[in-house]
Amino acid sequence: MNLECLANEILLDLFEYFKIEDLFHTFYNVNYRFNILLLKCFHSYHLDFQSVSKSDFHVICTKYLPLIRNQIISLRFSDDDNTPVQSKYILIYFPSFLQLSHLRALSFYCINSSNLMERLIIEWHQLPYLTNLSIINCNFTLKIDFHTIINSIWSLNYLVYCYLNGIYGTWTNFIAPDVTSLSMQYLLFESGCMDWDVLLKLLKNTPYLRSLNTNIIDYSEPGKELSLNTTFTLTRLNVYMRVTTSTLFFWKYLPNLSHLTVHMERFYLDGKQWEYIIQTYLPKLKIFRLYMDLAADDCNQIEEYVDRLLNSFRSSFWLEEHQWYVRCHWEKMPESKGWPGIVLTTLPSRINRSGILSSSCYRSTCPDDNVYNSYGHVEVLSYSRFFHLHSFLFPNLHHLDLQDPANDELWSHVFNLQKLRILTFYADKQYDHPENELQLLLNRMPNLHTLELCLDEDEIEYKLFFNLKHNSIRCLDFAHYTFNREECEILIHSQLSQKCEVLMLSIKHLDDILQLINQLRNLRSLKIRLLQNEDSILTSSENELNEWLTLHLPSICDFRIHNGIMNFSYTFYVWIR
Repeated sequence: MNLECLANEILLDLFEYFKIEDLFHTFYNVNYRFNILLLKCFHSYHLDFQSVSKSDFHVICTKYLPLIRNQIISLRFSDDDNTPVQSKYILIYFPSFLQLSHLRALSFYCINSSNLMERLIIEWHQLPYLTNLSIINCNFTLKIDFHTIINSIWSLNYLVYCYLNGIYGTWTNFIAPDVTSLSMQYLLFESGCMDWDVLLKLLKNTPYLRSLNTNIIDYSEPGKELSLNTTFTLTRLNVYMRVTTSTLFFWKYLPNLSHLTVHMERFYLDGKQWEYIIQTYLPKLKIFRLYMDLAADDCNQIEEYVDRLLNSFRSSFWLEEHQWYVRCHWEKMPESKGWPGIVLTTLPSRINRSGILSSSCYRSTCPDDNVYNSYGHVEVLSYSRFFHLHSFLFPNLHHLDLQDPANDELWSHVFNLQKLRILTFYADKQYDHPENELQLLLNRMPNLHTLELCLDEDEIEYKLFFNLKHNSIRCLDFAHYTFNREECEILIHSQLSQKCEVLMLSIKHLDDILQLINQLRNLRSLKIRLLQNEDSILTSSENELNEWLTLHLPSICDFRIHNGIMNFSYTFYVWIR
């Protein structure tokens, strides 16, 4: 079909599915009509720079950005392993965010720039369409205090969605805003915690909040409760709780909850207590998901303890009225090894990690214990010889972590490897030929993107793995093993490396990276851990490393040194092409 025969409306809909670099490479300057569609009629440009190549990033920002500033509705920056020095250019190409007059969504991922945050606090109030803000795994230094940032965000008049997951790079206590937001409806704060007083103040100053994801860690009652007539509009709550006080006072403020997900640690409520809370305070609750970590007081009576707990969830309220079933997982452990852990989850389970499923025992309140054995939400599976697979199924794995050799039993449970994107492979002397085992695995994973190899340096050499072949792997993480010069040379000529775009490596000789950059033509970024020893070219300081990289790296490269030295090594990133 000739695209020029399509109506403008269809072409504009089609443009929505293109990345901006592909859209302009394909249609720009083809003819006058396409240029008009791109520059005048299309008003939904999404600039996602999280995995863009360096060359495309510069072309977009220098050639296309000036043409479409007023048509950009979302913008995402990233300094992760794929684009490790991008933040250097943000304020160069975007000296003012006010030029993006129709921006609706703004996202920052792994950005380390306090100057950028200072600029944002000044300018984002003047973006009249900004409704979505995400700050994820960033590390803004303490030049700007967290309270100032929170108050600035809550002052955004049109902000609806806010995702804060790492602003200072560490676990951060939430500080309740002093100002009221009448627009915010969705808040995710997952890389820190709050106590009861802060939570209640947050809800009071965000009166139209509908959905909240957060962590509550508190060992005392709130200092001052709200009026008995106070209720909040919250309809969805996803909360992790580590508290020692009663939670009863809290639920009475949330009569509008329809979806509740609770992860409890260090204390628990049994089925009768939850039944009372739901019937008394949560009349509109439709979806209830529960995850509780607890321990039996007596290791020798753990099964009796589990039975008592499960029986508290067997009333007609649970089994008939709502059909909300729960399952307990636990490990039989001798008393000398301490208290055995017990995990209780509602069914079908929404857990996204496999650790709790490895326990040797499980039991549920469901009439058929095998009905809910498909764990479609588990995306990461860490498998070892101690993992008890039972009859569980994992149809949607994204990341497989193999700490011991796989067997036929594993593949009967992990039967869909088409979606697998990351493989972490551990190898030691228990393998006769680990490279052959790994190649057989790779043959079953056609869409694999990232391979991480973790080898015991005293038992296995990386040379064994340099003949591996795979067509879709683009990211190699070999940072767990320190490469010498000969191994770097062999690595360069391997099939996997020739296709590699992102490489993570530990090396002894700094000048080996020059060979990697010059001979791996598809390589876009490097993450290097440089071991400090008597054979290293680098002597003693970060300044000397900076000088060496500045002097010797090709002019096309940008680099960033990770702050500080750890374990006699430096880590630095190179953004190549």
